[in-house]
Amino acid sequence: MAEKFGKTWWGQKWLQSLNNIDYSNRLPRGSTYARKGYVTKIKIQGNHIDAFVQGSKMTPYKVQLKLPEFSGVALNDFIDKLAEKPLLISKLFNRELDPTLLTFAEKNGLKIFPKQWSDIEMNCNCPDWAVPCKHLAAVIYKISAEIDNNPPNTLRIRIWILLLAASLIYFLKN
Repeated sequence: MAEKFGKTWWGQKWLQSLNNIDYSNRLPRGSTYARKGYVTKIKIQGNHIDAFVQGSKMTPYKVQLKLPEFSGVALNDFIDKLAEKPLLISKLFNRELDPTLLTFAEKNGLKIFPKQWSDIEMNCNCPDWAVPCKHLAAVIYKISAEIDNNPPNTLRIRIWILLLAASLIYFLKN
């Protein structure tokens, strides 16, 4: 059975970054690469994602994605507001991303999910000129699958720090 990407609303939000790309065969090939296990390693650190994708050469291609960083002021405002919403915090601890969290974030100028592919800095060391190439697309699809399965763990790039900070503030206030 073929793996479907973007099974949850949060996985779909991540995949929306691939909308409006006109490289006809890159996205389907990237999806196939993700499904067939060609993404051999993904490392998420802060707002950086490093991955390796097996291609036609013996050595896997190195893929790098960088998401925009949160601004300090907007981040602090959001954490303060999130600390007042213990239900949202508890949902995150239960691996559920409530759409209200996204609304809160956007009102405070925080982009948790990219709206278009150009919101993400992308680089692949393959010879293809297209951005995203099939290797970059494969990593984006693979992250979507991980977001569907475990949003807080995968979205630690953006949300886990927010959750921990808001939890700490909530428990210190109460």
